[in-house]
Amino acid sequence: MRAIAAFLSTLVLVAAAVASPVKAEIGPCQPDKDGGLTCGSGLGAARVVEGTMSPSKRFAFAWRDPGRSPADDPDPDKVENLLIKISDGAVLWSARGRYWQAPGSRSNHIDEGAVWSPNSRFAVEVTDSKWSTDELRFFSIAEGDKVLVLDLHAIIETAVRKQLRGLVKNESAYTFSVTWSDAPPRGLAVDNRGQVTAPVLMQIPKQDRDVTFDVSLLVGEKGGVLAARDVSVRRSRAKD
Repeated sequence: MRAIAAFLSTLVLVAAAVASPVKAEIGPCQPDKDGGLTCGSGLGAARVVEGTMSPSKRFAFAWRDPGRSPADDPDPDKVENLLIKISDGAVLWSARGRYWQAPGSRSNHIDEGAVWSPNSRFAVEVTDSKWSTDELRFFSIAEGDKVLVLDLHAIIETAVRKQLRGLVKNESAYTFSVTWSDAPPRGLAVDNRGQVTAPVLMQIPKQDRDVTFDVSLLVGEKGGVLAARDVSVRRSRAKD
């Protein structure tokens, strides 16, 4: 199948924000009796999301309910998603969350994952629901643990749907998802320059109507704001 490529040479800027200043530490992240890592203890403690720790072992993504212990099921309306410092539990970034996993139970049809650059400077965090990727964020951690965040979901989905409209008549019926697991096929990745590669699946749920794309882009900082440039969208050579 012939590849279809689109190169967007203009600079792409979408809602890049500096994370709030580092908040008071929750407490160091320590192994817990359930085989995970818990940061702090008691009400408001956080639990590290499995598989999201940086290669340097300094950072990880975590979840918490400020009014409950992570050993208990949270109030789904109060779950927070955190980027946390392992050594002291300092919260470098936080947002409303959806994923949680307590002993013996977890969020229904919600998954969270993250991929890191080898130097632990960059991360891409993903939240999926049953049929789609709902959140896709790029994180840059600079000196002093200053964090910048860029919404990649808006950038990548917009570019992919533009290509999809040239291939199908009912583009709006297709859901958007990014492959990010470690298992084959190759998934989401980010390198030490901030180059992101993302395999994208567009599908109509429960129908054999898949279209796949390979997306790449380079994220950099200018004037304290993150920007994506050199966005490339290609029809995947994999069988749809």
